[in-house]
Amino acid sequence: MSNQESYRDNEKIKTVVVLGASGTIGSLSGGLMAQNGLKVYFLSRTQQGSERGLQKAISQARSEMIARNVICGDYEHLLGQAISETDWVVEAIAEDVKIKQQLYERVESYRKPQTIVSSTTSSLPLNELIEGRSEGFKKHFLSTHFFNPPGRMSACEITGTEFTDPNVVDFMRQFLKKRLRRAVISVKNTVAFAGNRIAFVLFSRITTLASEFGVETMDYLIGPYTGRLLPPLATLDLVGLDIHKAIIDSLKTHTKDAMHRWLTTPGYINMMIQKKLLGNKTGCGFYRKLESGKFVFLDPVLCDYVPAIEPHVAFVEKAKHFTHMGMYKEAFETILTAQGKEAEVVKNILCAYIAYSYSLVGEVTDSTTGVEGIDKVMAYGFNWAPPSVIMEALGGSEIVTKLLKERGFAIPQSLQIGLKSCFNITNSGKYFVAK
Repeated sequence: MSNQESYRDNEKIKTVVVLGASGTIGSLSGGLMAQNGLKVYFLSRTQQGSERGLQKAISQARSEMIARNVICGDYEHLLGQAISETDWVVEAIAEDVKIKQQLYERVESYRKPQTIVSSTTSSLPLNELIEGRSEGFKKHFLSTHFFNPPGRMSACEITGTEFTDPNVVDFMRQFLKKRLRRAVISVKNTVAFAGNRIAFVLFSRITTLASEFGVETMDYLIGPYTGRLLPPLATLDLVGLDIHKAIIDSLKTHTKDAMHRWLTTPGYINMMIQKKLLGNKTGCGFYRKLESGKFVFLDPVLCDYVPAIEPHVAFVEKAKHFTHMGMYKEAFETILTAQGKEAEVVKNILCAYIAYSYSLVGEVTDSTTGVEGIDKVMAYGFNWAPPSVIMEALGGSEIVTKLLKERGFAIPQSLQIGLKSCFNITNSGKYFVAK
């Protein structure tokens, strides 16, 4: 049977092995697969770690199918048996090239010739991960980048390397879409792909600004009313500060574009990591919840927690009022006409979001799909209003072009030629929340 014939049937994948099942993405994406009727091996360094991952998956979905379809184990005792019978190996271990390479070597010694191997990474160069692997392994290797938490974020970026059989990529694209109900975004083999590359440039800038304005104020200024369901620093608590730093470091090493200057890791972030203030997974990060239910916020200068100040800025409150009324264009007109340093912060972040997103069309997503691929990954991977929607809310390409020029941003060609998207302000209300 030819490769093309063997990859036509979406039922080809019946058994999956998740490597790194104790972690968030491994456990939750594995739970998604089990919930959809696949037999899934949860493997990690210890049996206990895999069992903890299973409990995470069950807690996310509250589905009894997950426990029925998952087998937990560790690498030492179950790796060979699991890999030898699986159709798809999903690697979600630590973001370290050498650790991944070592595990791939073990996987190759057991995998069947047609077994697909995918990594959930977006921040490491895929070609480095498969150095030393056989031609057959490379032909069946790709990235399937799930977003966290996959139960609520349906985006999945997919790409292969120059060695990957195109039929494997095509098959996985259809399998992810039809069987796992993912919003699949085809991307090019570039570090961080589209979603993380855009988001973490902005996160990096916002963490730097937090040194001046404070954590609570930055999440207030770039809050849900600007087109995101969760404020940016609260999002980083969900991601984990260690993961954030790893992605920023990788972007600094492997990308050189106009936004490279924004890729910095303030000293207080390193201090947070040293103190294990990593976010939700350690119980405290930028936010810490008290027994009373109230939150205290990290002071970047002290690297300690301070009480809430409940910031109140006139233009933000006015924009939030319009957002509450569903008057999104009026809300953004309020931002545009506002004066002062807080207003400039908001306008600069919005401009950067649009300029950088449009600049990646053709470089990270295929130019034939326009900006729609970028829109999809930001909408379904981060619950952010797509960049084309933000542009529409600000008044359209002519006004946005003027704003970008005033702030020194290059005007992307894809913005100049007016690429369109299926997203628009009328069907994007869920991204604008007045809180």
